[in-house]
Amino acid sequence: MGDHHDPRKEIEKLRESLGSHDKPLAFLIGAGASCAARGSDGDPLIPALAELARRCNEAVASLGDEYHAAYELIGDELKEKNGRRATVEDVLSSVREKIAAMTDADKLSGVSRPKLVAIEAELRKTIATAANPQESRFPGELPHRAFGRWLTRIERKVAVEVFTTNYDTLLERGFEEERAPVFDGFVGSRQPFFSTASLLHPEAAPARNWTRLWKIHGSVNWHWEENIDEGKRIVRGAEGTEGELIFPSDHKYDESRKQPYVAILEHLRHVLDRDTETLLVTTGYSFGDEHINEVIFDALEARDRTHVVALQFKEVGDEHDLIKAANRHHNLIVHGPETAVVRGRRADWRLNEPVADRTRHLLDIPFDSDAEPDKDKVSLTGRMRLGDFAVLARFLDSITGHDA
Repeated sequence: MGDHHDPRKEIEKLRESLGSHDKPLAFLIGAGASCAARGSDGDPLIPALAELARRCNEAVASLGDEYHAAYELIGDELKEKNGRRATVEDVLSSVREKIAAMTDADKLSGVSRPKLVAIEAELRKTIATAANPQESRFPGELPHRAFGRWLTRIERKVAVEVFTTNYDTLLERGFEEERAPVFDGFVGSRQPFFSTASLLHPEAAPARNWTRLWKIHGSVNWHWEENIDEGKRIVRGAEGTEGELIFPSDHKYDESRKQPYVAILEHLRHVLDRDTETLLVTTGYSFGDEHINEVIFDALEARDRTHVVALQFKEVGDEHDLIKAANRHHNLIVHGPETAVVRGRRADWRLNEPVADRTRHLLDIPFDSDAEPDKDKVSLTGRMRLGDFAVLARFLDSITGHDA
C-alpha cells in the first residue's frame, strides 16, 4: 500500500460531486442498503444474504428429503462450476434453466420436473416473504426516507437515476413518505404496466425533477396480468409473497421475464456511456453480479469522464474484481472502512491534520475518528462509515442541512 488517503479530502470531493447541479448522477443500491434498515425488534428489516440462504434451505428441506438433496446437489454443481459458494439467486436461476430444458418424464439433479417446479416455487415464496416484512416491524423512519428527502431538495439539470437489485419496496416507501416524485418504467393508472419504451425513449419519461427508479431484479409488487390481445404483461400492484417476478441475473429460460431485466441493464449501460461527466455511486452492492459488473467496468474502460465511487461496508481483498478494476481504472474509487483505492493506489485512511471541532464537523457523520475529545486523545486514524447506507442517508441529509 501507499502512504495514506485523507478522508476529509475524499469526503469533500464526494460532497461537491453530489451537490453539482449539472452533472448526471446515478446510484446503484444493493442488498446491503436494505439490511441497513433495522426493524422495531432491532434485527435487520430485510435479512442479509446468509440469513436468506438459511431460510431457503429450511424451506426446501420442509418439502422432503428428496427435494432437499436435489437443492444441495444443485448448489454443489454451481460451486464446482463457478469456483465459489452458490447464492440463493444462483440456485434459483439454475433450477429455472433445468425446468425449461425438461419434460415431465425427465430427471435432473435426481428429481423430476414437477419436483423442481415445487422447489422453484418454494424459493420464490421464501425470498418474497423475506422481502416483504410485517408492517409492525417497520421503524419510525427508514434511512430510505432521508435519501428521498435529499432527492426532493436538490436541483438537477438531469434526472437522478437510481438502480437497485433489491426486491423489497423500502425505496418506494421512503420516497413516497417524502412525496418525492418517482418514475419506475410503469405507465397507466388502474394497473400500471411495464413499458420498455420509457427506457428506450427519454421523451416518454417525466421531467428531470422525477427520480428514475429501476429495479434490475424485479420486485415483490410486480405481477403477471393475462391480456387477451397481447398475452401476459407485467403490472405493478400491492406487495405479495408469491414472488412471481423476482428473478436472478440469467433469464434465458423465459423471454417475457427477460424483457425488463435486459431493458434496465441496457439503460444502465446508456446512462454510463454518456459523453458528459457521469457519476455512479454504489452502496450496499458487493459487486457480486457479473452482468452488472460487466456494464460498469466496460463504461469505465470506454469513458474516462464516467466516474464510479464504490462505498463498501466491509473490506475486500486485493483479489476481488472490484479492487483489480480500481487498480486499472483511475475513474473507479473504492471507499472501504479501513482503506481506500484512489487513482489506482490502495492505502489506509488517515487525516492529514486533526479534526478541529469534533462535535459539529462534517466528518462526524461519514468518518468515525479514533480521537477521544473527553480524554484529550488526538488521533488521525478512524473508520470510513459511508459504506453503511444508513450513514450515507444521514450524510446526504446533512448536505441539504436537514441532519441534526
